[in-house]
Amino acid sequence: MLNVLKTGLAASTAKIGVVTNNIANVGTTAFKRSDALFQDLYLTGGNANGPTPGSGSKIQINRVTHHPAELKRTGVTSDLGINGWGMFMLGKPDPSKPGAIDGEVTYTRNGSFQLDSDGFLTSNDGNYVLSKDSEPIQIDFSKNGIPLSEFNVRSDGIVMTAYGMASAEPGKQLGLAAWDNPAALAQMGNGRFRAAQLQPSPNITDGEFFDKNAGYLRIHTPGEAYTGKVMSSHLEVANVDLTKELVSLIHAQQSFSATSKAIQTDSDMITRFTKQ
Repeated sequence: MLNVLKTGLAASTAKIGVVTNNIANVGTTAFKRSDALFQDLYLTGGNANGPTPGSGSKIQINRVTHHPAELKRTGVTSDLGINGWGMFMLGKPDPSKPGAIDGEVTYTRNGSFQLDSDGFLTSNDGNYVLSKDSEPIQIDFSKNGIPLSEFNVRSDGIVMTAYGMASAEPGKQLGLAAWDNPAALAQMGNGRFRAAQLQPSPNITDGEFFDKNAGYLRIHTPGEAYTGKVMSSHLEVANVDLTKELVSLIHAQQSFSATSKAIQTDSDMITRFTKQ
């Protein structure tokens, strides 16, 4: 019995950890809450009739919920939100070749972007924001000696720039990624995800790339399919319902407390029956 109770204690501890992480990130931009999923254990050894149920539980996976959340207005034109299911694409800069990408592409709903010193649209940690052609987006800070006077992104993802008193002109267009099963993407922190086993698509009509768990990757322009349009001067908040998380935390704590008391009862019973 003690082994079964130990698995229950571990499961309750894991649940508390996941819920408290959700609560801690209620103010994190575009944070996606997780659910701890569990499975029951079966004792398979020494039984000719097959598995024997009733051997406890263990955590199966922490499943991320990718439901879009509310968009909050910031007033900063480089802050971008998505009112659909798409994800921004980010590329790690190649230190030996400015404007080139080094390594894998990652995906995020965190649109807190800015222009770096070279005019590239980047994330907070310096990764390039990619266009529909999977290329970094760069603008000039001046043109013919006239400084940049306006920068924003239209709802269809086209970057608009103006110099001096001239009218804004269109530039490159943002690309949004759409996965068949985004919950299977691997978490990297800071609201960022990556494909664990990305490979060329076996059927290009289904998507440009393929991941064994996340399915096909399709790259769209904002507004296509179900990716949603881009909202400039907005950021997505965390999709965490604080009230629901507190209720889940109470349930997990009650489960932990009940399991602890059961362990104490088991220990008392053993002590009573073994006492001379």
